[in-house]
Amino acid sequence: MRMTARRRPRLRCCSAARSRSGCSRSSSLSDPLEDALRLEVVYRPLGAVLATGAAIALLAGWLAPAPWILAALLVTILTALWFFVVARMIRAGAWGEARPEAA
Repeated sequence: MRMTARRRPRLRCCSAARSRSGCSRSSSLSDPLEDALRLEVVYRPLGAVLATGAAIALLAGWLAPAPWILAALLVTILTALWFFVVARMIRAGAWGEARPEAA
């Protein structure tokens, strides 16, 4: 008995499905790019801060402390990163008044 390989169905972007899911709106793709330009003060140093946090987390894992100490260190690192981003967003006015939507 000969086994035949199953063929995967080709996934196509059906225009009806795209319009139902909201994927056809081009502004949904451009919003993050506009935010990156508008909030450059926030996003520019973010890469370096995230890399530093990752390096500290790797160092903490490499030192192999007791599990509860490692968990506390990782929570501290993530909390510090979160506070950094939130403080930058607040200073940049990212959560001010909503932008009017274009019709």
